[in-house]
Amino acid sequence: MYRLQDIKANTLKDIPIEHQQEITYQTGSPLVLEDGYALIKKETQHFTIDNSLAKQADRLLFELIEKYRKRSDQKTVKQTNVKAIPLLSKEAIRIRENERLRVLKLLKLKLTLTPKSA
Repeated sequence: MYRLQDIKANTLKDIPIEHQQEITYQTGSPLVLEDGYALIKKETQHFTIDNSLAKQADRLLFELIEKYRKRSDQKTVKQTNVKAIPLLSKEAIRIRENERLRVLKLLKLKLTLTPKSA
């Protein structure tokens, strides 16, 4: 019946709300998901009464929860695939800088030696 009845109100605290300033400007108060959950629960008498407005709010709130879960799952997957890059010593950095400088000098020399086509 209601999707929110399987979710605990504490899980809503972690979900960040995008565009909170605009919501506050438009409505006069910030969006607090826990309050929305409590209101739906109260109006449906612990998710037992069928209310079309409460069902719509339930659907929208559940969509926010799912969107947050997908983002957090993607972040954890990306973090596990990242390899740790060892830090280079100062000498290794200087060697790489000199290699790049040599390549640039060679490229500049090559450009000056090639005839320009008219």
